[in-house]
Amino acid sequence: MKSTLRAVLVASVSVVATSAFAGGFINTSQSTVYNGMAYAGFAAGGGASPSAMFMNPAIMTQFRTFTSENNLFGIMPNTKIRGTSLVGGSVPSGDIGQDVIAPASYFIYPFSDRVVVGLAINSPFGLTTKPNPSWGGRLNSITTALKSYNVMPSIAYKVSDTFSVGAGVQIQFGKAKMYSAAAVGVPPAAFAGIRGDGWGIGMSLGATWQPMKGTHIGIGWRSFIDQEIDGQTFAGPLTANSKGKLNLPNRLNLSLRQNVNERFDFLASVEWQNWARIGHARINTPVVPALGTLPFGYQDGWMFSVGGEYKWNQALTLRAGAAFEISPVTDATRTTRLPDANRLWLSTGFSYDVSERFTFNASYSHVFVQNANIVIGPGHPAYTGVASTFSGTSKAHVDIVSIGLTSRWGASPKKEDPLMRKY
Repeated sequence: MKSTLRAVLVASVSVVATSAFAGGFINTSQSTVYNGMAYAGFAAGGGASPSAMFMNPAIMTQFRTFTSENNLFGIMPNTKIRGTSLVGGSVPSGDIGQDVIAPASYFIYPFSDRVVVGLAINSPFGLTTKPNPSWGGRLNSITTALKSYNVMPSIAYKVSDTFSVGAGVQIQFGKAKMYSAAAVGVPPAAFAGIRGDGWGIGMSLGATWQPMKGTHIGIGWRSFIDQEIDGQTFAGPLTANSKGKLNLPNRLNLSLRQNVNERFDFLASVEWQNWARIGHARINTPVVPALGTLPFGYQDGWMFSVGGEYKWNQALTLRAGAAFEISPVTDATRTTRLPDANRLWLSTGFSYDVSERFTFNASYSHVFVQNANIVIGPGHPAYTGVASTFSGTSKAHVDIVSIGLTSRWGASPKKEDPLMRKY
């Protein structure tokens, strides 16, 4: 029984770390406009959506009036796992993916021709999974509910007509609850897991450059966040307070927007996610003191995307794009809670100018997730004995539907007085 509880707690605590705040489940859905191009050109600037400030705060200098944008995403994953556990049998998981609604809002206010401030409100990490409670892997996972909230005030400065810089401060709160079966039974007779939340602080930096008319190049960096975790671990009647820290990754995005002609823009991006820095998470779990170190062993993640915008007429703009993601989760580190793998995005969308002040945006992405092996045994980070053994495969895809409204208010800011006056 002790080894079973230990195995369940290792799975629960480690997945709180990886799923809630890391582990290949970054919430990419931050912009209705760029979702329609598989996030190609997200940091480049030159577009009409303020949502690009999420990746690069320097783009704010292109806005000459108070501009806001509110986005709403319907994220619908479908993930099924089939496999066998030495203890739990071979009952399939059913669809463990849970549909979620995720918002993202942006506000930009220009103080002058050169200085602009902004605020972004997002959910950068998140996942909800819930397999059949009697499935074969129930000793590894049953319920996962993860949320994050991030507020980023930012400022940007227009150095010249072709070059701008920007910076922001990330203030992030995360919350998670995880459950696993602590004993074999249908339904499980007892549960083990963790409940916790915590705060973290980071920053964002960016720059945009227009080397020639029609060409926009941008680079954006979202810093690492060392997220504090404070909560409770439990195994049946045993409960104890637990604390830990997660080393979350840097994200670096290099983007291009190239005007091809009066109607068409080509966009491209490459993004690096420094998941390798997560290393080993250390969480104080007095229920089972041996759980002090939790190895992950992730590799860095990458995303490559290309897309285009076509101005159909004065009011309507059409979009499409494709992307390929290299997941930080490999066969050596994949778990039943986190069956992530490489992904292919196909996306489309449009914007319609309802008036001079309002633009309606809509987009759709279908994400194909590569079939993945899950083998938890000796040598795997989640392996703690026979009770944690599992061998199987996962099949998944994700549908993302988004709508948004861009609003523009007021007149352009008053131009700055020249530094030197001519008399």
